[in-house]
Amino acid sequence: MANVANPTRARERIQAQVDRIAWLRGSGPNPFDYDLWDDRTIEVLTAIYGDGAPELQRYFEAAGKRGRLPGVRGQAENMTLNIHGPWGIRARLDRAEAVLKDLAGSLV
Repeated sequence: MANVANPTRARERIQAQVDRIAWLRGSGPNPFDYDLWDDRTIEVLTAIYGDGAPELQRYFEAAGKRGRLPGVRGQAENMTLNIHGPWGIRARLDRAEAVLKDLAGSLV
């Protein structure tokens, strides 16, 4: 685990992203809103742990965008994500929530 300068503040930032997941689920989830949330989550984790940190890689493996997947419209990172399926937004949110809760819980 990386040495975090202010664990309390870092935990609050990560928890804010976790708290937003319920709203995303309730919105459909809307792919546009999910993209904004995902971008902010990456921004928060990068600020806390640093670019290329294992924690950031763990999030990416759980929920990161991987370019064009079967049945997904768009090109590369500019795409509309499916809602259902193993790499749909709902599944990504489930995996992201587990990773983010674990990261927040590890900040004491």
